[in-house]
Amino acid sequence: MSQSTKRGSRRLVHLASLLLLGGTGSSLYAVNAAAQDDGGEETTTITVTPPASTTTTTSSLPPPGYPAAGTDLEGHLPSSSHASSDISRSSDGFDLMPRGGGGGVVRGREGAEAITGNRAMSVPQLHVVKRGDTLWDLSSHYYRNPYMWPKLWSYNPQIQNPHWIYPGDQLRMRLDGGGPVPISHDGTFIDRRAQVPRDTIFLRDQGYIDDPKRDVWGQLVGAREDQMLLAEGNHVYMIMRPGVDLRLGQLLTLFNEVRQPRKVPGARKPKGSIVAIKGSVKIEQWDPKTRIARGKIVESLDVIERGMKLGPVGRRFDVVPPKRNDTDVWARILTSVYPHVFMAQNQVVFIDKGSKDGLKAGNRLFVVRRGDSWRRSLKTATTMARDRVRQDVTDDVEIERTPLEGDEKKFPEEIIGELRILRTREDSSVALVTVSHREMVPGDRAVARKGF
Repeated sequence: MSQSTKRGSRRLVHLASLLLLGGTGSSLYAVNAAAQDDGGEETTTITVTPPASTTTTTSSLPPPGYPAAGTDLEGHLPSSSHASSDISRSSDGFDLMPRGGGGGVVRGREGAEAITGNRAMSVPQLHVVKRGDTLWDLSSHYYRNPYMWPKLWSYNPQIQNPHWIYPGDQLRMRLDGGGPVPISHDGTFIDRRAQVPRDTIFLRDQGYIDDPKRDVWGQLVGAREDQMLLAEGNHVYMIMRPGVDLRLGQLLTLFNEVRQPRKVPGARKPKGSIVAIKGSVKIEQWDPKTRIARGKIVESLDVIERGMKLGPVGRRFDVVPPKRNDTDVWARILTSVYPHVFMAQNQVVFIDKGSKDGLKAGNRLFVVRRGDSWRRSLKTATTMARDRVRQDVTDDVEIERTPLEGDEKKFPEEIIGELRILRTREDSSVALVTVSHREMVPGDRAVARKGF
C-alpha cells in the first residue's frame, strides 16, 4: 500500500470520528467533506457548520418501556381496587357491575338486607345455555346475587343436577306470567338476605336403594362402540326385567351394588343395599317384546362397564333445611357410605329408623353414649394399661393399679355428635354427621326429641 493511500485511510478514519463526535448536547454539527488528488498528494477540505441554536429540546415520546402521558395505570383493576389518598375511605367496597363493566363501588354495613342504586334491568323470560354457563354465574349476571342460584334452580325442575347444564338448554329465568323482575344494573335493589333457610345442606343423593327387587330395573349388557370402558357420549344396550315399561327420553341411573349394611346388635336390619352411582343414561329406543333398550350415556361420574345395574335411583341434589321433630325416635347408626370403622363430621351415615317411625328430611338427632370410653378401651389393651406410677412417695417408686369402681351402664349419657336426616325410606334413613365431638361407630344410639 502506498503512503498516499495510508494517509487517505487515516484521514477517512478521522473524518468518521468527526461525524460521530461532532455533536454537542442534543444538537449535531453539519460536516461537509471533499477530497482531491493533486499529483499524488491527497488533500481534504472539511467544512463544519454549527447548529442554528444550541438550545436543548426534549422529545414528546416516552422512553422505551414507559406508558404514554395520561395513561390510567389502574384501568385494568375493578373500581374497588383503585388507590385513594382519601384516608376516610372505607375498605369494604365491592363492585356491582359484571366483570369487564366499569361500575362504581357501593359500601354498606354488615348485616344490611339490601343495597340501593338508581337504574334497573329486567330479567328475560328464558336463557339459552352457552358453553361455560353455570347457575351460579347466571344468578350473578341476571339477579346480581350468585347466592340466588337455588331460586333459579327451582324455576327449572327439569334440571336434576344443578352442576350439569348443557349448551342449548333453555332455562326459565322467572316464573310464567310474572312481570319483569326489578333487578338493578348497578344496584337498584339487591336482596342480601339468605335465599334458603340457615344451615341448609346441599347434598347429592348418596348411593342407596330401598328394595333391590323393586329399584333394579335392568342391566347394561352391550355397547355400540368397540371398547371396554364406557363414558359420557357412548351408546349402550340394556336388557330390562319383566314388568318394567320405559318411555323415550327417560333418564335412568347406572350403579353397582356395593354391599348391604351389616347386622348391628340391637338395630333393625333394612332390606336395602348401598350402591356406587356411576352415571346416567337416556333411553333412545325401547322394544317391549325383546325387553331390549338402547340409550346414550349423558353423565359419567366414573368409568362404566358392562354388567352394571340401572334403575330410578335419585340423581338430584337435596336441599335440606332443618325441621322440627314431630315425635321422639331412638335409632342406631348402621354404617356409612364407605366401610369406615369410625365415622365423624361431614360423613354420610345410615340409621335403622325411617318414615314409618316418624322421621322426616331435616330432622335432627343427637348421638349419645353412656360410660367411660377409656375404661372400655381396656378390654382390648394389655394389663399394663391400668398401671400408673406413684411419684409422691419417699421410698422407691411404686406401681399401682387404677381402680375402676362403679357400673358404666349407670353413668349419665353424654352427647357425642349430631345427625341431620337427608332422606328417609320406610324403615331406614340417610343422614349427615353435622357435629362430632368423638368418633362414632356402628351401633351408637341417636335420639330425635319431639319439638326440637
